[in-house]
Amino acid sequence: MDFDTKVCFSKNIQKQNFNLTISLPIDSNVGIKTILDISAFVYDKKVDCASGKAIVSGKLGVKVLYVDQDNITNTLTSNQPFSETVLDEAITADCFLNLLDFGVVNNVLSQDGALKINCDVSFSPVLYLNIGLNQNQTFENMIVKKSEINTNTIACVVDTNFNYSANFETKDNLTKVLCYNAHFTPSAVSCDNGFALVEGKLFAHLVYETSKDDAPIIKEMTDTFNVKTEVKIDTLDKDCVLDACFSLDKSKFNLTTEIEDNSSVVSVDHTICLGGVALKNISLDIVDDVYSVDNEIETHTISRDYFACVRQEQASETVSGELSILDSEPAIDEIVCNLDAQAEITNSYIKDGSLFVEGVVSAQTVYLDENKAYLNKQTELPFVVNTRIQADDLDEFHTSVSVCDCKAKAKRGTIIELEYGLCFAVCLYKKQTKEMIDNLTLGRQLTFEDVDYQIFLAKPNETTWQLCKRIKISLDDLQLFNKDLPPILEGGEKIIIKR
Repeated sequence: MDFDTKVCFSKNIQKQNFNLTISLPIDSNVGIKTILDISAFVYDKKVDCASGKAIVSGKLGVKVLYVDQDNITNTLTSNQPFSETVLDEAITADCFLNLLDFGVVNNVLSQDGALKINCDVSFSPVLYLNIGLNQNQTFENMIVKKSEINTNTIACVVDTNFNYSANFETKDNLTKVLCYNAHFTPSAVSCDNGFALVEGKLFAHLVYETSKDDAPIIKEMTDTFNVKTEVKIDTLDKDCVLDACFSLDKSKFNLTTEIEDNSSVVSVDHTICLGGVALKNISLDIVDDVYSVDNEIETHTISRDYFACVRQEQASETVSGELSILDSEPAIDEIVCNLDAQAEITNSYIKDGSLFVEGVVSAQTVYLDENKAYLNKQTELPFVVNTRIQADDLDEFHTSVSVCDCKAKAKRGTIIELEYGLCFAVCLYKKQTKEMIDNLTLGRQLTFEDVDYQIFLAKPNETTWQLCKRIKISLDDLQLFNKDLPPILEGGEKIIIKR
């Protein structure tokens, strides 16, 4: 019997922030009249842990949607590799980092020559540290003392993705897609043999142009799609608990439009990235030894503290506010859309049974001014929300937030009224102490001639004939001390043998 046990605990590491600038070379024949949207995103993430530090690397991509001098909508794209160091003394070479709340806040620095886009990137890492026993030993055909190990082991690190398609149907004769944005929020994740079962909601926002009496009209559609899918991950089984994080790979949006009989269908293929750590519960039973103490397993145990997730909760809140444009700017005629909306938590705490979360929501608000020109404005709205939460004897918690809805409208031509729907996911942890096996020593492996009686464990679905062949005994001798054995054994039955 082989076993490889590792005990893990999770620890939230201080939020990390860094800055990158991407330059987009612009063809001299291309003239940018108006920038509608700037979307920045992180993909191809990778984490390498070492002693006292972890290297987080990946690519920062951007998409710029603009209107050229001929009033045609075009897109510029670019990417830049990055590598950042996370320092924490708790990090060791066999740790895993789960990168939560990866967010990018961006703004245009310069449009003189190359288009320079400044991106502030932040992420909240959670550390999974292996502690306790990590041994590979064989116990088959050995007699050992009574012992039980019931602990956790890290089954695998998850790094994969899956695709989901969404359709927008409109009776309008759609002439142009101006902007598209989406956010994915998971509601439940569970494990099956070889699969992760993912459920959640995709919040999508489509802005398009149609016409009436040959006059262009800008319209928008918002919709929520229920996502339920199986993601193939060979190393998962039913005993695993998947602590996962999700993000949309905005570099791989695939959008197509079909027009029939003055109606349009817009199909969008999304790539959803799934990352995290799978935790697997294992239990090991070792049979009794009634003979030589020289052949017993010797174990040394120590007390280890770790934080176990006791439950997860979700909450929804709506925040609103206003933003005034400058007196020197043209008045707002019509709000087109809110794009690339992201929420960042700056502080969170629990007090008197309520969860308080402070942060900032940012977005690109696109609008038409009084001169019928497209303009966009970076909007930021601070928020403070609180919700009741049962948190008795709580030691640690982690909170993440995503934007599930965003609305904007013009007020008196100079004020933008903003309203955002926020979805919060809270993981609650309790501190626990367990006696963990820190060291294991095996005695001399017994042979059949060493003892008069031996105890074996039956293997799952093993037949009595296979058992006799494995332990080198006749069927009559097997049935002498083991009455009423079924032809096929369930596994784990104690088989007593006299030599």
